[in-house]
Amino acid sequence: MKQKPVHEIRNGGIKASIWLNAGKDGKSDHHSISISRSYKLGDEWRQTTSFFPGDLPRLADVLTAAGQWIAQREQSPAAVAT
Repeated sequence: MKQKPVHEIRNGGIKASIWLNAGKDGKSDHHSISISRSYKLGDEWRQTTSFFPGDLPRLADVLTAAGQWIAQREQSPAAVAT
C-alpha cells in the first residue's frame, strides 16, 4: 500500500506534501516535507521539483504554512495523526 501524506498545502501549482515518519524507537515521530510544482504539457498534467523565479512568492507561502502546520502538531502531540 502506498503511503499518503498526512496533509497537503497548495497555492496555485505549488504543493507541499507533509509526511509523518516513525522514529526508530517508536516515540520520536517527525515530519518531512516534499515540494512540487504542477504544470500541463499538452493534455497531460505533470509534476516537477524545479521552480522558476516567479514561483518564489507562492513557494514561500506554502513553506510558511507547512511550517506552521507542523509546529501546531508538535505543540499538541494528540493532533499529530490529523
